[in-house]
Amino acid sequence: MAQTETTDLRYASDPDPEQAEQIASRLNIDTPNCDLPLEQRGQEVLRLAQAAFAQTGAWVVFYREMLGTDGIVRQLYPSSEEMRYFEASSDFAELQEMVAAMRSQDASKGDATEPERMITIRLPKSLHDSLRIESEEMNLSINKLCISKLLQRIESRFIPIQQGRRRGRRPGPQGPRKKDVATLETHVATESSPLQ
Repeated sequence: MAQTETTDLRYASDPDPEQAEQIASRLNIDTPNCDLPLEQRGQEVLRLAQAAFAQTGAWVVFYREMLGTDGIVRQLYPSSEEMRYFEASSDFAELQEMVAAMRSQDASKGDATEPERMITIRLPKSLHDSLRIESEEMNLSINKLCISKLLQRIESRFIPIQQGRRRGRRPGPQGPRKKDVATLETHVATESSPLQ
């Protein structure tokens, strides 16, 4: 039987693994003190954010270091309850102002510092029209406006309850479709069967 080499699925826009390490290099900031009481952790976030702010002009790098899945904020506020506590604080608002200031000054493309992902959403024309008008009034692209909205805290009372099963494509790289898998299995079985 022919051995097939298995590789991790990647997005088409992802750099080669060697380049990915270089792109995702970390800033030189202190490890957060996660033993602080909950009330003092916001000041720890801001202390480390100021160090990160001084080291990079790229908002994507700053966001990843501070608010990304492995960032300082997630380390200091690991549970969803703790995260909601931080998001309701003035420290979070100050951190968001830092992100906004960096976004205003950063002329680089996001993919220069980190691979980009794209999402496609379905929305009513009236909502799209509202976004278009709002973006024109703010002299922003719809993309920048939507990213700004996504960066903001959202309260659970404004999120609808999901009815029925979740629709749409799952996030992440997509593997072969079922039909393609069946074709591949037939091809491998044909190759591996003994010659008669």
